[in-house]
Amino acid sequence: MPPFEHSSRYYHSPYVIDVKQVKTVSLSQVMGLLSFMFLSMAAGSFLVPQQYFMPAVILEFVLLFVIPRINRQAAARGNDPATGLAGGLALVFATCAGVVLGPIVQSLAATSEGLAVLGQASLVTFIVFAAFGAYGLMTKRNLSSMAKVLFIGLLVLIGITILSMFFSSFFSPFGLLIGLGGAVLFSLMTALDFQRAKYSTADNAVLVTLSIFLDFVNLFTFILNIFLIVGGGGRKR
Repeated sequence: MPPFEHSSRYYHSPYVIDVKQVKTVSLSQVMGLLSFMFLSMAAGSFLVPQQYFMPAVILEFVLLFVIPRINRQAAARGNDPATGLAGGLALVFATCAGVVLGPIVQSLAATSEGLAVLGQASLVTFIVFAAFGAYGLMTKRNLSSMAKVLFIGLLVLIGITILSMFFSSFFSPFGLLIGLGGAVLFSLMTALDFQRAKYSTADNAVLVTLSIFLDFVNLFTFILNIFLIVGGGGRKR
């Protein structure tokens, strides 16, 4: 089974927590790496030419399998994966994610209206992400009970997205509902992954951070789509 169970643009990583390990993930380490990943994504979105879109898609997919393998090897040698190759590859992955978002981001940034839509979507995404992340860290409720339902919801969302590529005329009226469904789904996954980060082992710091980063990317994508649908695209001059 692949290390990440999302497909297409959706990824997710259910982690098995080894309760015998006493050293848990440092949340400051997770947030530090996550911050650098956000900066790498922003650089990829705005600075990398759009002709690198397809190589970035391929490299991003390959890294989904390479990073967990490198992480396991580093952990087996007793090294800290976050400060080694696994951490560096996570930044490369984030840059690729930014390049994949680059065409829509650069297109919106080219006009004042589009830039406003981009800023509003980014602000809402950070607020929702922070709120659900804080809930995942602070709640005493065991959110792992939601994992199976969220995974089923993810499969349904992926199926609808694939079908919409072939039957766009049928699914286009439901674009707003799909966007709202995706935003709710990845908001809940954000809470779930932050709670997993709280109890995961230190060896999984990179993988935990990568999973949270992917929640953010997908959440931003759906929220941006909602703003574009409601605002008519944000590209009027």
